[in-house]
This record gives sequence, C-alpha cells and structure tokens, in this order.
Amino acid sequence: MINFCFGIHNHQPVGNFDFVIEDAYQKCYWPFVKLLSQYPDIKVTLHNTGILWDWIEQRHPEYFDYVERLLKAGQLEILGGGFYEPILPVIFDSHKKGQVNMLSDFIRDKFKVTPRGMWLAERVWEPQLASTFADCGIDYTILDDTHFRWAGLTEDQLDSYFITEDQHKKLALFPISKLLRYYIPFKTVDKVIEALQEMADDHPGKLAIYADDGEKFGSWPDTYKLCYEKKWLANFFEAVSKNSDWLKMKFFSEALDDSEPRGRIYLPTASYAEMGQWSLPSAGFMHYEDLENHLEVNELWDSHGYLMRGGFWRNFLSKYPESNNMHKKMYRVANKIDGIKAQKAGQSAGQKKLIKEATDLMYQGECNCPYWHGVFGGLYLNHLRYATYNRLIRAEAIADKLGALPKSGKIDITDFDDDGQNEVLAETKALNAYFSPRYGGAMFELDLKGRGFNLLDTMTRREEGYHKKLLELNKLDNDSEGQSIHDRIEVKEEGLEKYLIYDWHRRLSFVDHIIPHQSTLVNFIKNDYNELGDFILEPFQVKAKKSSSKLSLTFTRDGHIYLPRGIYDLRLTKSIVIPTQKQSITASYKLENISDKELSFVLGIEFNWAMLAGDAPDRYYYIDGKKLENSRLNSIGETTGVDSFGLKDEYHNLDINIKTSETCRLWRYPIETVSLSEYGFERVYQSSLTCPCFDIKLAPGESRDLGVEIGFLEIQK
Repeated sequence: MINFCFGIHNHQPVGNFDFVIEDAYQKCYWPFVKLLSQYPDIKVTLHNTGILWDWIEQRHPEYFDYVERLLKAGQLEILGGGFYEPILPVIFDSHKKGQVNMLSDFIRDKFKVTPRGMWLAERVWEPQLASTFADCGIDYTILDDTHFRWAGLTEDQLDSYFITEDQHKKLALFPISKLLRYYIPFKTVDKVIEALQEMADDHPGKLAIYADDGEKFGSWPDTYKLCYEKKWLANFFEAVSKNSDWLKMKFFSEALDDSEPRGRIYLPTASYAEMGQWSLPSAGFMHYEDLENHLEVNELWDSHGYLMRGGFWRNFLSKYPESNNMHKKMYRVANKIDGIKAQKAGQSAGQKKLIKEATDLMYQGECNCPYWHGVFGGLYLNHLRYATYNRLIRAEAIADKLGALPKSGKIDITDFDDDGQNEVLAETKALNAYFSPRYGGAMFELDLKGRGFNLLDTMTRREEGYHKKLLELNKLDNDSEGQSIHDRIEVKEEGLEKYLIYDWHRRLSFVDHIIPHQSTLVNFIKNDYNELGDFILEPFQVKAKKSSSKLSLTFTRDGHIYLPRGIYDLRLTKSIVIPTQKQSITASYKLENISDKELSFVLGIEFNWAMLAGDAPDRYYYIDGKKLENSRLNSIGETTGVDSFGLKDEYHNLDINIKTSETCRLWRYPIETVSLSEYGFERVYQSSLTCPCFDIKLAPGESRDLGVEIGFLEIQK
C-alpha cells in the first residue's frame, strides 16, 4: 500500500491575452473540475494563482460552484501561494508576506477554508523562505525531488515529507517525484499505475508525490486530445479508483497529519533541474547538455546525475540585462510606495485608496513570467514585459502624485541596476528617461507615465543555447506527438535560421555609431560592418542640472576613430533637455575633431521603439508627414533627404515625432528574436530601430552641431 498525493498548479501570466486564457479555461481548467466531480474517490490538491482566480471569477462563476461542490465532497484541498505568482526570494520580505497573505485571505473569503500549504512559483527555493512562510501560517510547501537530491539524499529516501527551519520556525517540505512528473500524462495509464505499484512495493505505507502544471491536462500542445478526446485523464482516475485497496489518495495536509516526517533537512538554493540549465549562459547551457548526454550514453546518469546541477534562478538577472532592468525598476517603484506608506499621519481616505491601488499594481508587476526564459517564452514575449512595465509605471505614477516626486521633477545619479556603476535617472510627472554614462551615455528606459508605457522595452538579439537545435533541425526525428513539452522540437515558420543574428551591444537609444560612408543598411542589420568609433560600450562624463522648467544632462567623451591610417581623437558631446511640463526630449550633438588630421565618417544615432506589434495596420511609419507605401513597423528601408519622421500607434493613440536639425538618411528595420516556447521555435518582434545618419567631414580643430527633437504626442484626428 502507498499513499498518493496528487497536486496541480494552474497559472496564467499578468497581461496574457484574454483569448489565450479563455482557451486554457475551455480546454483545461473547466474540463478538469467537471471530470473530477465524476470520480468521488479521487482527491486533488489544487493551486490556482490569484491572477487566475480573479479572471475565472469575473468570467466563469460556474467554476467556483464546482470548486465549492468538490470541497464539500472532500475531493479538493486548496493551496495558497503568492497572489500574483512572484519569484518570492527576489522581492522584498514585506512583499513576500503581502503576496502570500493576500491569496490566503482571498481563499478564506471565497471558500471559507484556510490554506495550510502553498505553491512556490517555479519551485525557486532559498532557505530563508521557511521562516517567512511560517510567519504567514503556512505549514508546508512542495518542491522537486531534485532539491532533495542536491542535498545528498538518495531516491529511496524521498518517500515522505521533511522538516526544515529558519530562525527556529519550521516548515514541512514534500518532494515531487520527477518520474511521476514526466510520466503523467505522457506515458500510458498502465505505465503510471505500474510505476505507482513499484513505489508501493518498495516503500509500503509511505508517500508517492505528484505535483505539476495543470496545463499539462489540456492546454499544452496535443494534451487536450490526449487527456479528454482519448480519455487519458478519465482512464487514470478510473484506474486509481479501481486500485484503491493499495493506492490510497491523500491530501498533502492529511499526509502531514497522519504520518511522521522523514527527518530534518536543509536544502540548497534550487529550482527544478531544467531551470538550472536555462539560467546558465548560452555556452554553459550547451556544456550542461553535452555533459548530461555523456552521462546518459555512458550509463552514469542514474548513479551520478544527481550531482549535476546548473545555475539558479537569480542567474537570469545577470544573463539578461533586460530582466534585471525590470527587476530593479520593481525595486525602485516599491521603495517609492513604501516611502509613501510610511507617511501615515494625515493621509485621507482617498490617499489610502490610491496607496492600496498602487500596491496592487506593484504586486502585479512582480509576476514571475517575464523575468526569465526557458522552454516557455517568458522574457522574449513583448506583451508580458509590457504588462509588467505597465503595472509598475502606473504604480509609480500614483506614488509620484502622492509626493514621491517633486512637482519640478528630479535627477537621481545612483546605481539603479546594481552593477557598481551609476546611472542617471531623469524623472518628471510626464516621463522617466534613464541613461547609462558608463555605456555610451545611452538611454535604456523611457517611460510615458500617463500611458504606463516603456518605449525602450526591447530585447537584444543574443545567442541561446538551444539555437543549435534549430540549425540541426532537418537532421532530427521531429515526431513530437505525445512528447513532454521539454522534448518537443517544432518551428512556427520556415527559414527561422536566417534570423539568428547576434548583437554586440544592447539595443538602447541615443546609441552613437561612427561608421564608414560605404556601410549599407544590409551590413548594419547583420552587424557586418566596421564600427570606427569607441562611443557605444565606453564611458562618458556626465553633468546634470535641474531648473523649475527643465532637466538637463550633458554627456561628453573624448574618444577615438580607428582608421587604417591611424587612430584619431574625436570629442562627442550630447546634451539632453527634458521639459518638466511637456512630453518631449531634445538632444543637441557637438562633434569636435581634436586630432591633427581630417576626419570623414557617418554619424548614426540609433533609437529603438518597442511598439509591441510590428505587422499591425494601426502602427506605422511616416516620413516628412507622409505615410510610407510600406509603412508597417516591421518594414525595412532606407530613405534619403529626411527632415522629420515618426511612428504612429493608433491603438495607444501615440505619435512619436522626430525632427532633425539637418537633412539625414534614415535607416529603419525591426529587431526580431528567435526564441523557444512550448509551441516551438518562433520569431518575435521586439522593437523598430530607426537610425538617422549624417555625413560628417571635420578638418583638424573643426566642430559640427546637430540636433534631434522627439515629441510624444496624441494622434491628431
């Protein structure tokens, strides 16, 4: 006999498309509870994130009726967790407790039960969480067996729960069986029952533990057909019921009450094994895979594989600067809100309501999905990043309204991204413009506060460890039906390999290129050209000045131009002016030849505009007031004789209007990445790059002035 704990975790990201969630509801969440109600012997421990509970309550109250019915029938136990499914170790301690208590309160309010256990987002465990969860009244959480194996335990020892503690505050930990996680529902029901029988024989009276994504039962590719049309799930429930003489279903809380712990344990920082690989840099990702294959081929995996682990979740913040940028934005907004909360004296009911709204928006911005990338699209999906920035910027705007920002704005020179170098953050009531003096004086974030829109929310095209699979795809057996999501290799369109272009610098704005006259747009797109200057990855000196009407920043670098005949000195100064009462940015450039030779080159000023949809008819380019023939934001083109240009987004009622002080040659093209999601390899639009180019010729000691003015306007009807 063995006791079988069966848990499922359902989640949708903040900002996911409504039709995607609806499809998951109809194919997965709803049919699961309906089917479960037909098998009274089956017990399930259910976790829905607060995001999903909210969505279902608004659109499908019938689901709540079934949950209440299943609770009364003793078939369901409900898990708590972070309401908006954050990676708990990387948010403030007060937010950890706030998110966990928020979901527990919701469950108590809706279902009159108090969750004793909680789901840990992506099973990202760090030891100090034990005391935090205990403080929230949580008795247990559920982790992968990998966590326990990395602590040195053998598989034979993972047949019950363990006790850990932090600061003398205890928490029970249940180890999920990786075998069951990979078997259900991808092996036949007979195979799963056979595996459970072996566990019962080897560990009589102990626990068999399964907990994994509920989307495996209908929402993942091919699983609706497998689970419902081919009746895998019904057959499984029936088989478990028929074998109830030796296969006893128990809630996790029942197992906690009815059995003793295996012992005390202290786990290392960990998530599931795949996450460890995904968090590694691309070279480490491939080395990990090579080593894993080596151990399997040499029949060493079963005996030594548990000693192999990759990185851990926080590595994503160093692997992807874009993720770190969001994360540190979240910290900055949290500090603003916490500062307002601390000023309790004299706050009106209206102010307290706004603080509560800002806190909820900030919590939404902590949802984990866009902060990392693995098999699931996550960070590469622009609509998920947009949703995060949207919530954080809206929360910040409320905090600023309540006094976190002076009316005349401010300039902060601080280490925003925790890299040991100061950034310059210019903030007004209308917008934020963040600059990095250390890296070319470029702008790396541009927030329109009234719209909750970071116009620089793009991705750099970088090598991913799985890209080699795309290049080798034609050599592989690509029959993916019935395979786990981790093993599938599919493509959404042919020819994706031609988009595997890797950038040598981050895609930011006010990026100053010094390039030869003969360089072409095609060369530029492919990064197949010669960058003559050292003004992109190198530091600038900065001076900041604030008045009641404007914020002024001046970035200066005495750099070099590298030519076949020698190395020559060039001083580049760009002065940025941001009015405090207007949504605009003006940049004045001064180029000074401080060498003794004539210099001739092209200055290209790169801007990246993250407009979310490259091929939508309501988002398009215009030049000198006229819409282009091929105007969509994923178009590629070169136009000469340009005095002004812009991008219009009718969906957001936004006109980005750019004027240059001199006629320029305009290059434009989309930044598109190739990433892997649960549905295969896909090309994702990230931003539209515009680069006005100016022909420069400077005699020794000569200087040249240029200007760029950017307005963020409403579209004139």
